[in-house]
Amino acid sequence: MPDNHPLVCRFGAFGDMVLITPLLKLLYQRSGLPCDVVAIGGWNRLLFQQMPYVRQVFTIDSRSRPYWVNRSQRELVHTLQQHRHRFVWVCETSKKSYRLLARAGIRRDNSVNQLDLPPVAGEHYCEKWLRLGNGSPPGFDHPQLATEALDTELFVSPAEVEECRRWLKTRGLDPERPLVCIQAGSKRTTRRGKANRASNTKYWAEQNWADVIEAVIEQLPGAQLLLCGVPSELDMCRGIEACCRSKSQVQSVADDLPMRRLLALLSIAHSCISVDTGPAHAAAALNCPLTVLFGKASPGRFRPVSSTSPVRILVGHAEGNPESDPEIAYITPAQVLTEWQASIQALP
Repeated sequence: MPDNHPLVCRFGAFGDMVLITPLLKLLYQRSGLPCDVVAIGGWNRLLFQQMPYVRQVFTIDSRSRPYWVNRSQRELVHTLQQHRHRFVWVCETSKKSYRLLARAGIRRDNSVNQLDLPPVAGEHYCEKWLRLGNGSPPGFDHPQLATEALDTELFVSPAEVEECRRWLKTRGLDPERPLVCIQAGSKRTTRRGKANRASNTKYWAEQNWADVIEAVIEQLPGAQLLLCGVPSELDMCRGIEACCRSKSQVQSVADDLPMRRLLALLSIAHSCISVDTGPAHAAAALNCPLTVLFGKASPGRFRPVSSTSPVRILVGHAEGNPESDPEIAYITPAQVLTEWQASIQALP
């Protein structure tokens, strides 16, 4: 029997998947049914836990390997063939993605596709996905809805928050004192080579981070600064920690921060300062006051969006000239502190 639950296909990174949450909510509101999601990476199942707009997540582990030697791709096609989703939205431009979905019977003529969406200059990705979500595949007769709100959303449970509080205590941290999360690394940081290589356009020097941390502690004396990330970013986090004078208030936690714990931590954190990366989008989606340092990417298209908390954006330009090419290295610690202060002062 055909499946009437909306199916959303997006093979994106962490931040990309957070940015489709307005689309998932819109389709849930239009159809009255939670969505199924096709994605790359099993971590997506963790990301969308607790979300009322999502029923289940189907994943592959790679798009680069050939279909006949990649078990996860074959299993995905078999699963989709069994479900026979009637209504599909594809947030992809890659030919590899469309070839894979075509094996399961999902084609451009029986789905709504990003490829068929007229471009809008400077459009934020959330706006694009909401336009896509108001498209209707054949047979989908639910009315379009207003799409003014761009808010991203993620959810954590009270039990997850309580587990996070217990974990903080095991690390010698007090969950009742202000927790400021620092996300200095990104997916680029974990690639081969030194973090400060020229190709890492999201690298900001360890001493800069240390200067910001010391300034935050001076402004918020009781704060505990947590250097977040994944285990492969731990060396960078420890390098920042080594540059700090107030070591008793700074701790690297990238060695023990699985996704659901990260989300719970961001949901209770005082604030977050981050490069443009997935955890920054998660912080905004969990309404954590956020300051984001951008490199080459366009904030107009990729900035994190929150429903209730301020998101402050920083872009570096040579000699303050907005016409010059943006580079994260031109952002100063003083600018970051100013924007962080603005983010916490904007709270009710």
